[in-house]
Amino acid sequence: MDRIFYPDAVVVIGVSEHPDNLAANIISNLQEFGYSGDVYAVGLHSGEVHGVPILTSIESLPDGVDLGVILTPAATVPGLLESCGKRGILRAVVESGGFSEFSEEGRGLEERMYAAAGRSDVRFVGPNCISVINMENGLCLPFVRLERRMARRGSVSVLAQSGGISITYAILFSEAGLGVNKVVSMGNKVDLDEVDYLKFLLEDPGTEIICLYLESIEEGRQLIELAASSPKPVIVHKANRSRASTGIALSHTAALANDDRIVDAALRQAGVARAVSFDDAVALAQGFSLPSVLGNDVVVASRSGGHAVVAADLLDAHGFHLMSIPEEFLADVQSLSRADVIALTNPLDLGSIFDFDLYGRIVERCLRGLDPHALLLVHTYSPGDESEMSRHLVRRLQDLSHDTDTPVAFCAFAPQQEIELLKREVDYPIFTEIEAAVRALGASRDRHARPSHLLPLPARPGQRPQQVDDLLTQDGALTTDAALALCAAFGLPVAEWAAVDSVGGALTAAGAIGYPVALKVLSPDLIHKSDVGGVALEIGNRRTLRATYDALLARVEERAPHVYVTGVLVQQMLSGGWEVILGGRRDPSFGPVVMFGLGGVYVEVFGDVVFRLAPLTREGAVGMISDVRASRLLRGIRGEPPADLDALVEALLALSHLLIECPEVVEIELNPLLVFERGVAAVDARGVVRCQKT
Repeated sequence: MDRIFYPDAVVVIGVSEHPDNLAANIISNLQEFGYSGDVYAVGLHSGEVHGVPILTSIESLPDGVDLGVILTPAATVPGLLESCGKRGILRAVVESGGFSEFSEEGRGLEERMYAAAGRSDVRFVGPNCISVINMENGLCLPFVRLERRMARRGSVSVLAQSGGISITYAILFSEAGLGVNKVVSMGNKVDLDEVDYLKFLLEDPGTEIICLYLESIEEGRQLIELAASSPKPVIVHKANRSRASTGIALSHTAALANDDRIVDAALRQAGVARAVSFDDAVALAQGFSLPSVLGNDVVVASRSGGHAVVAADLLDAHGFHLMSIPEEFLADVQSLSRADVIALTNPLDLGSIFDFDLYGRIVERCLRGLDPHALLLVHTYSPGDESEMSRHLVRRLQDLSHDTDTPVAFCAFAPQQEIELLKREVDYPIFTEIEAAVRALGASRDRHARPSHLLPLPARPGQRPQQVDDLLTQDGALTTDAALALCAAFGLPVAEWAAVDSVGGALTAAGAIGYPVALKVLSPDLIHKSDVGGVALEIGNRRTLRATYDALLARVEERAPHVYVTGVLVQQMLSGGWEVILGGRRDPSFGPVVMFGLGGVYVEVFGDVVFRLAPLTREGAVGMISDVRASRLLRGIRGEPPADLDALVEALLALSHLLIECPEVVEIELNPLLVFERGVAAVDARGVVRCQKT
């Protein structure tokens, strides 16, 4: 990666003297941003662009070129990468488009490009990207013309799957006073992807905050594990969240939509902040640039009583606590001013004080005397004399925040031109919405207060019972008896059952289990047995069972004549308890994932379910139950006894263990699992298996 971000010499390939040549803009940007290394140009015809001679072959380049930047027709790229490798240029940025994002023919070309680079030991960024910026050394490689004043050097590095968004974030972070350090437009990620860049940035001294804009996540598990272990704040802006955006993303960067619920759960489980918009990402970065929020106690000072009320509501909604301020402290603050209308409360209403220097003194007393976890100052002001005083106030707040190691969120309300002037003049985060300031403080607090519950995925499965191997022998759907047996092998309680192939066998099994029983047809071809009349409940005696058995098979034969029936399940009929659903799936990006929700209408109508990556921690399993909105029903309401949540936690942990130890299981569901006052029991299960190929 060093040769990509810190090359001593760069060659731009695809340059010409034509006024519309985009590759020439790359040379212009390198000069505009002050790149100090050597710059070479290669094109079809000799000439000169921006004072740089155009060579007509890669072979004519001198030794020591570290990085090749290619902007030529897609069909030429594989050969150019191979030529770079032969010339010792082992790092490249492919800005050309026309690959898998464009057509199937382009996909084939992309495969040829990757193979050619592999033969020559070339690692590359892209294709189909705007490229790389490093503000530390002036390396600026986008093919669109940029002006140096658009970006400032700072501490935030950006990884973006969209070239346009990478530039947008560079501008936004610069305008917010944070600046950018490194910017990467990843494009189609054929070779290097977000995991590779993230590994580099986690070790990069110039990067303090990392923002990722992603439209697809191929190596989700590795990415999340890296972000969870990061000592630096990581912000993820994940787009392509809905069916509406999927088609756009496919044509833009060959992205495939991830299940957004799983993305959201994984980020939360790993303690990674998720931005919902550009402004939200900027606000989060502003919050992370302040000292860390290590608790919930906050002091609010405001020049406007109405703004203070808004702040109090938002802080409460985000779980913060407005500190109680001792009367003697408020009296001490009151003594600093001859004005007598400072409200002796928190928030502090500073509306009658026009001495901004006094604001700073009051804030200092609050920080040093009350030791809050954060202070929010809401500042309304007008152009003129108050403009310069406000800039002086922000500089003092910056010093106080640094000296006391306490975050001071400054939220300014003034005409737009005043806000822009303030941002240009001071090197401190300026919030323009109270909600953004509170959200930023909350994200900083959550990063420290909510440790990651993400456990690493084992490199290989461990020991598992022999009967499990016997159950997972071929691809396809598991019958109910096999799915229940698999669950039982991992300690998941199931209602007593037996699989039979005759009415006589059913009578014997029911006698051993005890009436009442349920009958369920067994077939790998039926996912929803009840849809074809393949379930009969509350069978109370031998006569009813005999008649029901034959009728059940007849209904299935009539409604689904082509399904393969292997037998009938005779099962203990359980009653009472709460119905919940436990599920697991093997996500192609994130690996094994556990699902939990209340059954019945809560799943079918409200979709009230939560996800976590396996393996689960006990704390993670408890959190899953709490995060389901309807879960308070399980805790007992209106005099009803609470459900056995400890047994439910154990069931979730057992399902997590099953998913880890059985990579062949791509999907499994217990629906319903009944939760009683004491214990739980699964009464139905289904699964899908894809056996590992050796």
